[in-house]
Amino acid sequence: MAYPPWVMKYKKKGLYVNKVNESTYRLYRGHSERVAGTNKVKRIVDEYIGTITESEGLKIRPAKVKGEVRVLHYGGYALLSWYCRRHIGGLFSQKEKIPIAVVAMLLLLYGKADELSYQGDWICTIHPNIEFPLTDSDQREAERVSRGLHSTLEKALQEDTDQMIRCSKQIYKVWVNGSWVEPIIPRTCSELATKHQFRWV
Repeated sequence: MAYPPWVMKYKKKGLYVNKVNESTYRLYRGHSERVAGTNKVKRIVDEYIGTITESEGLKIRPAKVKGEVRVLHYGGYALLSWYCRRHIGGLFSQKEKIPIAVVAMLLLLYGKADELSYQGDWICTIHPNIEFPLTDSDQREAERVSRGLHSTLEKALQEDTDQMIRCSKQIYKVWVNGSWVEPIIPRTCSELATKHQFRWV
């Protein structure tokens, strides 16, 4: 069957078109399978992509969201893991020091460290089951470590330190349809990262 040029521009290998009427077509991704015991072949639809019209072109159907959606701050973890990796890496290598390192990172990024800030940050996927609050002595050590992390960032980022920390809160990872995806990075965050030869993701 011949399709109009405005339809054919979307028909690539592995994609199929079904005519609805003279002005509307549907685009699918699919494959063919032989019918057992016959010479016939049937087309199997794997995915409905969207509707094609001459006036609007291809209108892609919004993806269906299945299961839970979870959004976590990721930028702060990326920032500290890169610039402070020696400092926090040493703490994370000692099981008893992990809660101190986690709280220190949260204090630097959010000004507080509690269950809410922890559960909203990527660090909770890397080091799960941290209990709050820490003991008084561990809390004091975490505060000291947090100041040290900030000092390390300042040496690397200088006048951009506070802005990079602010930018880190705009970098997320999203759990959707069974996997983690990375949303678009805001322009200001991208430009600062490029300036310092750093990658958020």
